[in-house]
Amino acid sequence: MRHLLLLLLPLTGLLAACADPEVVHTYAAYTGDAFPRLGKSLNLPLGEIGFTSDTGSDTLTVLALPSATVIAQRPIGREPVDLDGPHHLAVDLAAGAVYVALSYPVATVGAGPHAAHGSSLSDGFLQKRALDDLRPLGEVRLDKNPGDIVRSQDGKRLVVTHFNIAQANKPGASLQDRRGRMAVVDPAQLLPTGSPEPRWVTVCVAPHGVVLSPPDGRFAYVACFGEDAVAIVDLAPAKATIAYVALGAAAVSQGPPSYGPYSLALAGSRLAVASTESKDVRVLDTATQTMRVGIAKTVGSPYFPAFSPDATRLWVPTQAPDALVEIDADTGLVLRTQALGAACVKPHEVVATPDGSRLYVVCEGDHVGPGRVLVLDAASLKATASTEVGVYPDRLVVVYK
Repeated sequence: MRHLLLLLLPLTGLLAACADPEVVHTYAAYTGDAFPRLGKSLNLPLGEIGFTSDTGSDTLTVLALPSATVIAQRPIGREPVDLDGPHHLAVDLAAGAVYVALSYPVATVGAGPHAAHGSSLSDGFLQKRALDDLRPLGEVRLDKNPGDIVRSQDGKRLVVTHFNIAQANKPGASLQDRRGRMAVVDPAQLLPTGSPEPRWVTVCVAPHGVVLSPPDGRFAYVACFGEDAVAIVDLAPAKATIAYVALGAAAVSQGPPSYGPYSLALAGSRLAVASTESKDVRVLDTATQTMRVGIAKTVGSPYFPAFSPDATRLWVPTQAPDALVEIDADTGLVLRTQALGAACVKPHEVVATPDGSRLYVVCEGDHVGPGRVLVLDAASLKATASTEVGVYPDRLVVVYK
């Protein structure tokens, strides 16, 4: 080794002596506008239009439905290099705006479904973007790990939950300290700079799925994953009031949940609650704030369901195995199960058309390659169209122009 070093020393000196002289480059000062608009118009067609939030590729995909034709796929986020993790979105066609929650996912996976986005150490953001070209219009900082985002029917209220696993599992903390917050935002006050702080409501442990009562979103119904309950939040008073409805006798608020309510769907006074840990779907009567008798057991873990137009049936996507399950909303009886297989890996959400003739299923995929949107005939549960979208899509919003 000593002889090798002695041989290298003269060569190193020779290379230093032969190095090119340093070149200094000078550039003219930039005289254009800051952050110039580079996005082209989306030119949205008439008819059904779908939007997916693609968590793993920092994109938003726009689709023409029911043909499942990609209109555009645009980058979304604040950081040009790091992953922003757009997680769920809401669309207001009348206001010409799309609202996206940025969750900044991490590689380390904690407890619970989709816990990668529940383990982030970075604050989230809520972004408002123009619907015509997706240019940013405003934003506000959120808590860590934004979970679900929904818009009230009248477009005057946005609500964002925070699926914060680290807070939920905080050692020695009281129940109140382990409870996550819900952000309540006026969309009109989302500004490029200086957006007012959201109204904050401490809800429950690891809140995720949320739906709002029509038309003004006075009541927020929240799936409390870490408390095995549904929180019914009255947002009308200056200090919001909360009632909790336990999913069953085995409900816990400390340690691993028995049920793990994760997602919700609302039709009239019927609130469907899909629980990933107990692998079942229950229906809560919001008028009486009691659980209905029928409990639908699913083989796989159920995710975001959809009611039929008459609220008598539920379509539920399940993972492991990947399937679509049709359930009688009154009795809890499983009517049909359609295996999805490779056509839809990890189905995350189903959206029903207003007439109930078609179902749109967003499929996460393997979280490495593109996900997919699958179009099904509701009568036969057979696929009629599908297309690839971005990596790890986790929300599909359908609007009618």
